[in-house]
Amino acid sequence: MTKSEIKNYHRVIGYVNLSLSVMYLIFSRNSDLSGRLFEAILINLGYHMLYYYFALIYKLTTKVRLLNKFNKVTLLIMLKLFAIFGILGSASFGILTIFDAIDSSKLHELFGICIPFGMFLGANSLLRDIQEESQSFMA
Repeated sequence: MTKSEIKNYHRVIGYVNLSLSVMYLIFSRNSDLSGRLFEAILINLGYHMLYYYFALIYKLTTKVRLLNKFNKVTLLIMLKLFAIFGILGSASFGILTIFDAIDSSKLHELFGICIPFGMFLGANSLLRDIQEESQSFMA
């Protein structure tokens, strides 16, 4: 998956997330309107914040990586492990969200199912940046 494909997926799933939030706002009867509005905003913020958290770590560590070769190699290894943790964490977060919602019969929790996708796409974006730099570093 290339960086442009990841950005396209982020945009498309963002629209799906927005529509699910609006549906949650309309159809959920678990709390009053202000509570549902707050939860819909949290669902959208969670999706976008997790994506940008992982996707921007690479850019934010550029100055430290440029200091010397040790920092570059060590930081690339640490970032790669962090990206792999993000991918595995998003998968387990998604599975646990689904099973918890079904097990507790709180199906309204499934409206936030896009949040793990944001985490996955951000971690995948970080991994692509690391792989591109590793290839240019080794060449």
